Amino acid sequence: MKKNKWYTISVFIIICVLLNLAGKCIAGYFRLPLWLDSLGTVAATYVCGPVCGVIVGVTLNILYSIIYSWTYACYAIVSVSIAVVAGICISKDYMKTLLGALTSSFYIALVSCSISVIFNYMFFNGYTNNIWGDGVIESLLGIGFNDLLSHVAGQFYIDFPDKIITVLALYIFVRYDKGKNRFDKRIMTACIYIGIAAMAAVQLIEVNTPKCVYAASDNSRNNQNNIEETPDYNTYLQTVYGRENGIPGGCANDIAQTNDGILWIGTYGGLYRYNGTEFKWVDEYASVKTVNCLYKDEEGRLWIGTNDGGVSIMIDETIINVVSEKEGLSADSVKCITQGSDGDYYIGTTGAMSIVSLADGLTVKSYIDDIKYAVSADSDKNGNIAVVSDNGQLSIVKNAAVISEYSASDGGRYTTCSFDDAGMLYVGTSKGNIDKYEYDLYNNAYVLKESVSCNELNNIKEIYFVDNTLTENGTLFVCADNGTGYYDSKNRFINIDTGSFNNSIDHMTADYQGNLWFTSSRLGLLRLSRSAFTQLNYEHSDENLVVNTVTMWNGNYYIGTDSGIAVSYAAAGSILANGDYIQKQDSSVNELVNKLVKELDNVRIRCITTDSKNNMWICTTGKGIYEVTYSGEIIRYDENNGLSGNRYRTITELSDNTMLAAGDTGLSYIVDEAVIGNIGYSMKNSKVLCTLETDIQDYGRVILAGTDGNGIEVISDGRVIDNYDKDDGLSSAVILRMVKDASGEGVFIVTSNSLCYMDKTGIIRILDNFPYYNNYNVVNGNNDNLFVLGSAGIYVVDKSALLSGKELDYKLLNGDCGLENALTPNAWDYIDVNNNLYMSTDDGVMIVNLNDYSARIRSYRIQMKSVKVDGESLRVKRGEELYIDSKAQMIEMFPEIINYSVNTPYVSIYLEGYDAEPRIILQSDLTNIIYMNIPVGTYTFHLSVLDENGRVPISENTYTIIKEAKIYDYWWFKVYMVGIFALTVAYLTWIIFHTQIKRTLDFQKKELEFVKKQLEMGNETVLTIARTVDAKDVNTSQHSLRVSEYSVMIAKELGYSDEECENLRKAALLHDIGKIGIPDRILNKPERLTDEEYAIMKSHVEKGAEILKSFTLVNHVEEGALYHHERYDGKGYMHGLKGEEIPLNARIIGIADTFDAMTANRVYRKKLNKDYVLGEIRRGSGTQFDPKLVDIMLRLIVSGRIDIDNLYKDGEADEDK
Repeated sequence: MKKNKWYTISVFIIICVLLNLAGKCIAGYFRLPLWLDSLGTVAATYVCGPVCGVIVGVTLNILYSIIYSWTYACYAIVSVSIAVVAGICISKDYMKTLLGALTSSFYIALVSCSISVIFNYMFFNGYTNNIWGDGVIESLLGIGFNDLLSHVAGQFYIDFPDKIITVLALYIFVRYDKGKNRFDKRIMTACIYIGIAAMAAVQLIEVNTPKCVYAASDNSRNNQNNIEETPDYNTYLQTVYGRENGIPGGCANDIAQTNDGILWIGTYGGLYRYNGTEFKWVDEYASVKTVNCLYKDEEGRLWIGTNDGGVSIMIDETIINVVSEKEGLSADSVKCITQGSDGDYYIGTTGAMSIVSLADGLTVKSYIDDIKYAVSADSDKNGNIAVVSDNGQLSIVKNAAVISEYSASDGGRYTTCSFDDAGMLYVGTSKGNIDKYEYDLYNNAYVLKESVSCNELNNIKEIYFVDNTLTENGTLFVCADNGTGYYDSKNRFINIDTGSFNNSIDHMTADYQGNLWFTSSRLGLLRLSRSAFTQLNYEHSDENLVVNTVTMWNGNYYIGTDSGIAVSYAAAGSILANGDYIQKQDSSVNELVNKLVKELDNVRIRCITTDSKNNMWICTTGKGIYEVTYSGEIIRYDENNGLSGNRYRTITELSDNTMLAAGDTGLSYIVDEAVIGNIGYSMKNSKVLCTLETDIQDYGRVILAGTDGNGIEVISDGRVIDNYDKDDGLSSAVILRMVKDASGEGVFIVTSNSLCYMDKTGIIRILDNFPYYNNYNVVNGNNDNLFVLGSAGIYVVDKSALLSGKELDYKLLNGDCGLENALTPNAWDYIDVNNNLYMSTDDGVMIVNLNDYSARIRSYRIQMKSVKVDGESLRVKRGEELYIDSKAQMIEMFPEIINYSVNTPYVSIYLEGYDAEPRIILQSDLTNIIYMNIPVGTYTFHLSVLDENGRVPISENTYTIIKEAKIYDYWWFKVYMVGIFALTVAYLTWIIFHTQIKRTLDFQKKELEFVKKQLEMGNETVLTIARTVDAKDVNTSQHSLRVSEYSVMIAKELGYSDEECENLRKAALLHDIGKIGIPDRILNKPERLTDEEYAIMKSHVEKGAEILKSFTLVNHVEEGALYHHERYDGKGYMHGLKGEEIPLNARIIGIADTFDAMTANRVYRKKLNKDYVLGEIRRGSGTQFDPKLVDIMLRLIVSGRIDIDNLYKDGEADEDK
């Protein structure tokens, strides 16, 4: 290392830092279960030592702490520990073996994990900031593992494989680079890893482009909602919301609609939220207690002007700012708000007008001291602000200063102001007029263009524009102290008859569906809604007025009730059905009406109709029949002047202009103001509910009288000629109504329990395919439609389909479609020339056009109000994905259909990816929707409003719900967890086993070396003893060695193993060890031994056995010494063993010993003759020697392996023996 220049080392360190950086980026980009940020650290430690390794590791931590967070600097301690532990392992040459490398990686992982867990708890609640490690933690925590163990495991699952890969990479390089010097290693490392460093094309910082959701904006006051034409708003269905049905305080100061379609109502009792279904008191805003005014700006923010808390600003139903006296507002009581074209907000308070800006945070920029107590304000597109103060003055503000002031042209006070889209300024007065101002560019001032009247309205409170396609600037509405009205497309002012809702109408708005909303600080809230059904407005004293009949006569509507007669006048400014414009009612009509009302007060009116002479007929219960002639004369018919009774239900004109009345006592005929006859006593049941003049085959022109229990009486020429009852096909004998088929082919009969049909031949059949039974009336419509009125509403069916008897498709018009009242049974209704059906109900008269009976609502606002996931509320925005935890069990959705119409549409609910098919319900049945334990995945929730048939979507919102699978939910992560665990166990097992085996092998090696040394010592001992024995007898030198060699040769022929041969060789070397105990005088005596001496000599075998019995180096070594002088025939010594009794080794040593004794010189003789020796051996076969061994010995001699000639090369043997 010293021989390399400093800059070479510096470049290498930089490369190692880049290597760490590249590894970290790659691991992060591909979301690997690794860090890969210590490759350079370990490489630098190996090449340059631990100090360089520390520098490399710490440099990366410092770099990341600068880019991201200072917490990365704390983890530099981990980098230091990695370099230190790696340096220790490298110094101990662990990298030279696979076991050492793996052991090093385990040590580094343990140290790294231990330190990292501490910092993880300090900065990240124990988590690793690696998706795999955090997945391990959450998975273990989810199954109940200890918190600390789970977090340690999560870190270890990353550190362990990471350090194995890091150290193995170094180990592979070391093996590859074996034999190179350290400088070569540094250069080689750089060459190998420089490619990896170049792969750091992964971005360190991911730039997330924010997604913006732009909401449509509109003006708060001059409304935004497009209505195609100027309709007759007097025909709109009116609904009042007050103390009883929505607003507890019974008053409403202002109303505004936010971009999501929600209506907000400001009252002295606080703020209310309304979605068309529910008024919700919003009491969670501490800054909003009493509300004076509301304003929605162009960005969709709702400004809430309070009576005592300044202004609160709301976005997405959350208060984001409050500006009050504390923040610089001139006063906390706010009366009006508008936004200028410059973006500033002009807030009228009980003090000076304040100018508020949001450009650089919420600030009160300035005040307009010349304007005090502003009550109305509006702006145009040219920077002008019109302000009306409580003193009745109009001020024009520009550039935060008053540039001009104006007073009302009619001498009254100005009360409100509003600009139209063209810049015309409309200013309302206290005397019910509107002054129109136009901007004069030449004089740079507003000039009064004209002043228009609003009929009877006075003290105008608001001027409001509703957009439509017929007028350039929209329809102008006027709210006033005593009512409301509008200018139509012909610039005529039309009063809207709002009935009793005619006091302190302060503000209004039009919702996105075109419904009009009016606020009254005394009466609450009024809705005028477009509907197929409208109400006929008229004055009456009863709170709930049950209507039995209605008709039009001389341009006015006459309504018969249970308590008398009421009239709906064609009011001044109204348009009749024929298009005539009513200027004023004739006073004579008022006199007649008053007369009738007085005459019929508290009288039940059952039927009102007109005849061909324009006379009006009235049937009553108790006072007979009234005729009101076209000239205004009132004629009464009762039992005093010819009628059979005073209780009549209906009257109709026959084809001959005779009036036929029906009642409880039968039928009465009236012609030319006289009763000409009665039919009743001849009838089985004289209570007649209805009549019909028609033609029946075989009878001709007849009158059918429907009775209350006796079926249908057939009358001709004033007498009953026939009767139809249940036997003739009727479903019931109670006949409620009979109506001619418009085709002339028959009669529809309404009974008490079904519909029937009589053809022109008089045959009756039940229409049992009709779905309902409690019906009241049948009305012929256009296009073969049939309208069946009943307690359920109005069924619209195809007549041909009904008469065919096939399964019937129908549309039911009921409360869900705007028919809010119940139809009156046995009522007599009216159809005008425009096919408008005026229906009697339990609370007034409802009108529906038979040609257009569907309220076509073209749009519905749909939103997901909120979602609860396991009880936790989440706010959902359209277009944004909703992510929920994979462990979530219950998803509770709160969908909201913002519908202000009278329709109750069908709603389709469908969670795509989970539901098999959509669920279709009515909006009224829509509640919270709950899904339990849906699998992980991506779902699309479809919330749709369907057409009137519940088939085709009109509006739909979709919401993407992602139950995001945690990494531990996937099968491959489970494989990963099990795999790393198994790898750890296998790794530890392998290390432990490998270490144990190594220790065992080392121990065995030492043992083997010890045994080898013992064997060598034994061999040396045996050889030394043998030499000692041989040395004692100079004539038998090398005898024991030669005997051992001969013995081994014989043993090999017998198939002895090497070990057995070695044992035999040692035993042979020691076979004469007993001669140590034989005196030298005997042992070396040259003469023949005496018997006594010979006996001593023979004792050497027992002495030898005694010496060797404890000699354990050679198995059975004593046998060779003890038995080698035994003979095969049993004549040997010392024990006289024979044959196989003699141990084989002793027999082998015995023949080898004898052979060597004969071929070697002895003290008492020289070696014997060669031939003699061979002959002696042959002669000893079977007597002295084992025959088999004799054969082997001779074979060895003959083959030359025992070189007998070499034994005699130094001289011939003794010839004697």
